Amino acid sequence: MRKHIVAGNWKMNNQLSETKALITDLKQQSQTSDAEVMIAPTFTNLWHAFEALRQEDIEVIAQNMHFAENGAYTGEVSASMLKSVGIQTVILGHSERRAYFNETDESLAKKVDAALNNEMRVIFCFGEELADRKAGKEEAVVESQIKNALFHLGADAFKNIVLA
Repeated sequence: MRKHIVAGNWKMNNQLSETKALITDLKQQSQTSDAEVMIAPTFTNLWHAFEALRQEDIEVIAQNMHFAENGAYTGEVSASMLKSVGIQTVILGHSERRAYFNETDESLAKKVDAALNNEMRVIFCFGEELADRKAGKEEAVVESQIKNALFHLGADAFKNIVLA
């Protein structure tokens, strides 16, 4: 059985000084839990967070990544770029990315493939919106998201995927 995970996605919040203060506070907290503890700061603060927590039992993870290794994708970050600064886990499929940036199951399948090909762990987010639930379509929406983005993978790949 996998360990429980407590992951804090900091989204588009916290300047570097605020990130440093939060990390200082986190380091002072006693770690008595058996759960894996993860934080996902903004891209601009990943390196600092990783360096500050290198010796701690708190994993620094990425909020997103692009499926391409490189190219003309202004503002995007690849799996190998994340790995180059010590990041081993990435959140993919967050409902906000789906809603605001029109991420599709097909593009998420490519992102999952890229992460796994770079030996990263994926926290794969899925879920219905309120309108789907009110329409009684929540099960179909969730099934579609998981099936379309993940069912092309072999069973062995799922040891590196966390469903959220």
